[in-house]
Amino acid sequence: DGRKADVWSCGVILYALLVGALPFDDDNLKQLLEKIKKGNFQIPSYVPPDCQELLRKMIEVDPNKRFSVNSKQKFKNSSFSLFFL
Repeated sequence: DGRKADVWSCGVILYALLVGALPFDDDNLKQLLEKIKKGNFQIPSYVPPDCQELLRKMIEVDPNKRFSVNSKQKFKNSSFSLFFL
């Protein structure tokens, strides 16, 4: 499902906008791809907790566990509620 891949990509973009860096980075291409496949990334502590949760759910490796439009109820009362009006 392309929409699940789109959610992952949007999560990476959101991370970059909030943090000013990409969630996955390495000088070695093979190691970079391993980080992406394993979903190994850190979110700085200055990112608000509800935003951290959203990023983790969007950049989830398993597409079946990844945030989707149908998951919007979970964030209805968070600072992201404007996305779901």
